[in-house]
Amino acid sequence: MGTDTSELVTIRQFGDQSEALLAQGCLTSAGIESFLTDANMATLDWPLSRGLRLQVSAADAETALEILDTV
Repeated sequence: MGTDTSELVTIRQFGDQSEALLAQGCLTSAGIESFLTDANMATLDWPLSRGLRLQVSAADAETALEILDTV
């Protein structure tokens, strides 16, 4: 699945890893490749952490948002 990471867009941010993984699983089930960024930082209790960012390709962003809005 060779997605060019320069074309990724953040569609959601999560402060909780379980919520982020659930959302990613929904997208995977729909056939949309997604990535969780900052996963290592989210495990730290650090005030500068942005949480986990769920990213998809720009081409899949609209469909991914529609899927997540129905969950």
